[in-house]
Amino acid sequence: MMKFSVLFGLVLIGIFFTTVSDGLAYGQFSNQNTLKVSFENDILPSYEIPLVSGQTFTLSQNHSWVQDETSRYNLVSYTLDGETVKISRTARGDFTLSIPTDSSHNVVFRAVPQYALSVEGTNDFSYLPSSPTNDNWFDAGTAVSVNVQKTTEIESNKVRQEITGWSLDKAEFWNVEDDGSTSFTTPPITLNEYHQVDFFTTYQYKLNVISDYGETTGSGWYEQGVTVSIGVDAGSDGLVLNSVSGWEGADVEYDGNVAQVFIDGPVTVSAKVEKNYSLVAGVVIIPILIVGFVGFRKFKNRVPVIVEEKPVERIVEKVIERVETPEKKYKDGYDETLSKYLSEQIQSKLDEMKSSNIISETKYSKIKESV
Repeated sequence: MMKFSVLFGLVLIGIFFTTVSDGLAYGQFSNQNTLKVSFENDILPSYEIPLVSGQTFTLSQNHSWVQDETSRYNLVSYTLDGETVKISRTARGDFTLSIPTDSSHNVVFRAVPQYALSVEGTNDFSYLPSSPTNDNWFDAGTAVSVNVQKTTEIESNKVRQEITGWSLDKAEFWNVEDDGSTSFTTPPITLNEYHQVDFFTTYQYKLNVISDYGETTGSGWYEQGVTVSIGVDAGSDGLVLNSVSGWEGADVEYDGNVAQVFIDGPVTVSAKVEKNYSLVAGVVIIPILIVGFVGFRKFKNRVPVIVEEKPVERIVEKVIERVETPEKKYKDGYDETLSKYLSEQIQSKLDEMKSSNIISETKYSKIKESV
């Protein structure tokens, strides 16, 4: 009986101490401070963290995290015990927040969904507007355009790339018009899902047409495989014409001042210009020969003058007679006929040079007016 009493007493004491111990443990836990973390719209599960009074606690949260294969969430702001604070937005890294441990706190994070807009075919482009996270991700519902430079220089003044078209999600294609502008901007694209813009380019090569005389035509940028017409108006030095006798620097098919060159890379062609004296012969030399021949015939038919020794008085009388009696002139239209003949010869020579492309239409007209 004694043993039973002692055993029963020990059991009661154990129950008492157990009850007291449990009460103390419960009281200690219920008095501990906590931090409750949750997310707006429950985009991530909430959780709770115990805080140890007197110690520093830092809360860390990713700026961005994947929602699915084509979208992600990005932090915008947080609310600490009812006070909202905006977050400086960035695509990567962790956001940290120091939490006081003297009491319990409640933090609610707000994040927005983002979608990517990829650009292929060029590196010289920009987004309008730019991404809030400084990359190619945009908040859901944002309308974004892509601005691209049409021309990308590959080799200075020799080779370049030119944008000729673009497509959206490899489904639709549009041409980029050659309107003289240096850039192109796509229509706005609404980012409620992932999108991809592809730009299509072609190589262009520089053709330089040069000449020591006159003005050239045909210089510029051309795609590979085209045939370009080139030419030069070599001009003249008075009556001495400058005519093209050939081209150097590439295989050029030419006929007079007009030629064609095939573009298979950067090309520089130079006109070989020679002096052409055909017009001088027609306008100056031929008339001189004609006048000289006619003058010789007149001299040959003239009666020779015999000089006689006569007194001074007789010589004076002869001089007076010549002054009072005018020298006989041609009255049969000889001068007019000669002038008409020379004009016809010059005109014939000009027409021949024009038809042979030795002189241009403009030069032909100017010379015809001068003569």
